[in-house]
Amino acid sequence: MRDVIHRMGRRCRKWDYHGRGTYLITMVLADRSKPILGRLTGASPDAAAIALSPLGLAIDAHLRRISEFTPEIEVLGVQVMPDHIHVVLRVNRRMAKPLGIALRGFKGGASKIFWGQSAVGTADAKRPLFAEGFVDNILGDGEAVANALRYLADNPRRLWEKRAHPELFRVLCDVEAAGGRFAAIGNRALLKAPQIYQVQVSRSFFAYRRDAKGAILKDGPPRIATGEFKEKLEGFLEAAAHGAVLLSPCISEGEREIARIAFEKGLKVITLANKGFSPLYKPGGRLFNATAAGNLLMLAPIAWPYQPGEKKMTRIDACILNRIAQWLSGDGAVEIKYRGVEPSEIDRLAAEAIERG
Repeated sequence: MRDVIHRMGRRCRKWDYHGRGTYLITMVLADRSKPILGRLTGASPDAAAIALSPLGLAIDAHLRRISEFTPEIEVLGVQVMPDHIHVVLRVNRRMAKPLGIALRGFKGGASKIFWGQSAVGTADAKRPLFAEGFVDNILGDGEAVANALRYLADNPRRLWEKRAHPELFRVLCDVEAAGGRFAAIGNRALLKAPQIYQVQVSRSFFAYRRDAKGAILKDGPPRIATGEFKEKLEGFLEAAAHGAVLLSPCISEGEREIARIAFEKGLKVITLANKGFSPLYKPGGRLFNATAAGNLLMLAPIAWPYQPGEKKMTRIDACILNRIAQWLSGDGAVEIKYRGVEPSEIDRLAAEAIERG
């Protein structure tokens, strides 16, 4: 529904920000080099917490009072971090002005609190506390809201993990492998595994259950796996359980399902993306946990730069990524028939994508 572009002023073009809706909002400090809202505490990920500074406590209270100034807004959850804040809020009825105006008012009040702090020097006298704009995620059903609230509560642990393993969460732009170069984030040591198995699953092995007109069925299990898929799944999981690394562009539904199960079991996976990573990219959800555990490496061909939003996976992209996966997997590569495309052309395009000599 929206372009997922991590810029503070980017809004969903087709969404009415006056009307009812539920959002996960993120606002960052104007100067993130000074995390003045609090500090991370805890000796382990499970014990991670944010000890708010006096300013952080004041901003937390100010954010929870936003409905006093804009009664159409209900605050469902707040998480103040050292250099940014998250809030899940619901607009219960139509507003005369868009949501951004209410958030601008909050930030104006936050700056006044900031200026009134006794520890603030003259250099900060009129500097806004928060950067201009905000990032919004439009939430749908109750499950999406519950997930957003869990994400807020999980933020201290995520920060603890990122600080404990900075090398795993740093985006690198010149990782060498298979005679070429990649952008990468995660555990590069997985490239040196003695066995890397390429995961390649035909779309016919794993698909959504559809009616006679091709529409996805909503009643009952929506997906169906064939016997061929189950056999592949068991083989890959057994190999990974004995130390092999699974590698896949995760193109087909079956490939994504195998990766998902591998993440749940704590197995090691290398993925290939069809675009690069933004400098501040951080994986989310199960990808975050797999990265923190050292079980994941995400690669992207060096010649395919980062671009905002989703990049459509073309058939040529898929062929190129499968060919690169073959090179990276070595003896663990699978045989692929590139129907309709000359293998020499796939080799040329794949070599260009990773600048292979």
